Amino acid sequence: MKLDQSTIDYILTVVKTARLVNIDNIIIEPNLVRAIDDSSSVVILQNTNVPAMPFGSVGLNRIDVLMARYGIAVTQDKFTMDATVVDDTAANPWARALTMKATGTKIEYRTANPATVKAPRQINDVMKVRVNFPPEAVVLLQKGQAAMGADHVTIVSTDEGVSFQLFDVNNDTFKHTFADTAEALEDGGDTKFANRYPVKTLLSLFKETKNGYFEVGKKGMLQCPLNGLAVFVLPKI
Repeated sequence: MKLDQSTIDYILTVVKTARLVNIDNIIIEPNLVRAIDDSSSVVILQNTNVPAMPFGSVGLNRIDVLMARYGIAVTQDKFTMDATVVDDTAANPWARALTMKATGTKIEYRTANPATVKAPRQINDVMKVRVNFPPEAVVLLQKGQAAMGADHVTIVSTDEGVSFQLFDVNNDTFKHTFADTAEALEDGGDTKFANRYPVKTLLSLFKETKNGYFEVGKKGMLQCPLNGLAVFVLPKI
């Protein structure tokens, strides 16, 4: 089955987004994209505006391998990508391989059975606030992380504003207030929170997102939209 360019582009968008947050387990299925990293700390879950895949579903792992092979084939003349479908007459067909072809070149990438790739189908949290995060705050977070050698960042929302805090091994503190307030997503909703996240993961997201905001849930999950996908970062205890 030959894939059209829009299908190829969507697969690449999902894969490139997952790579930013070190996710190597992805499922694209009807009306749903879901993925999770090995430490179960970052999740992609998108259930709107997911284009139908002509092969049904596909499980993707070894995504560095996929991108390396794609990088070879796409530079050649007359590049195309085919999907080999397992029983396309069944109720739940899936692609067992993607084959990249060009003039004189053929590279196969064997996919994963979607049933064997474990990723959640729902997020057990409800977003309660939206917080603007301007580009200058991203720069300061990056510099602060380098200066403090911190692995985690604590984001705090109080009546005085929204800030991030970094701590070094001696418990010295770097604090920067980047927003006057958090916006409640429910009328009269609580806007206060204090949650700890892996700083390098947030930086990977914040440096790429064009939206300039993130959302935080009642249970502390941070959601950042990126490339049309909802990326969730779980808080650290």
